[in-house]
Amino acid sequence: MRIGKVTAKAIIECVEAIEYLSSDTKQPVTSEKVHEYLRMSFEYVNDAIEVALLLQFISNGNTLTLSPDGKKLIKSTTKQSRILFGKQLQKLPPTKQLIELIRDGNKLEDAISNIIKCFAIQGNEKEISYSLRNLLIFANVPSASRSATVRDDST
Repeated sequence: MRIGKVTAKAIIECVEAIEYLSSDTKQPVTSEKVHEYLRMSFEYVNDAIEVALLLQFISNGNTLTLSPDGKKLIKSTTKQSRILFGKQLQKLPPTKQLIELIRDGNKLEDAISNIIKCFAIQGNEKEISYSLRNLLIFANVPSASRSATVRDDST
């Protein structure tokens, strides 16, 4: 598994782009097409697509397509999308364990470092930390928000 620097906003933008591009069934939707459409850096788009795949908002066969949860995400309000992100995040074993470590009183940075090693997550540790913190806070995971806030206040 690989996690780059990504935000919930980037994931939503990519899912929306895939939905829009798939309305033109003449051309397959690829990460390159999403990149062209969004006019964002290739890394930004690829990282968002990788996490969207992990969260099962999209599937990747010959082309990128929306999953049922991806379709729900497109139609959801911000509050609903936060709930959907939370449900999808908590399906992933690394996220489940990360949340448990935080609830057990571990600092967010220590918990993330443990998760990276335990699950052999590929990527830059600072970027992985940024991404996981962003996604957990977006999904309103209370223990992650508290841990991030405490950390931010102490720096």
